[in-house]
Amino acid sequence: MDLTSTHEDYIEAVFRHKEKQNTGIRISDLALELGCRMPTVSRTVRALAEGGYFNHESRGEVTLTEKGHQLAIDIAHRHDDVVSFLTLVLGLKPDDAESCACQLEHGFSALAAQRLHNFMDYIDAMPHRQRQALQRIVKQDNTDIFKNLVETKTQGWRI
Repeated sequence: MDLTSTHEDYIEAVFRHKEKQNTGIRISDLALELGCRMPTVSRTVRALAEGGYFNHESRGEVTLTEKGHQLAIDIAHRHDDVVSFLTLVLGLKPDDAESCACQLEHGFSALAAQRLHNFMDYIDAMPHRQRQALQRIVKQDNTDIFKNLVETKTQGWRI
């Protein structure tokens, strides 16, 4: 099964729910979480269960298989690294970074994700003064080169 960005979002959503609630998630709750209709969620969950990523019985909770759990860890880690990069290095507000990360994270190859992770480890290990200097540079708003770009899309990135 070739995983799409939508599949990865489902796997990550089930993983994050398990981290917070320590339980599986119901189809209706997953639909609310992802902003999708229940029939779409049911089809996607069924496909991911057939692919070996989810456990799901009719009308039961969706949980990750071991295969799904291992992938979810990597997906969540990549997402967190992208959010950290956008906030710490590019100076975006946390909500903006979260929104952008959801769009960007799926385009990263395993190598790019690993290199980003290594870079974020480097940033985290920087002495406090160097990190402050980096943040001062990032927060400089001395250009309006992208003044014609809209702030947000009128529709979500996933249709």
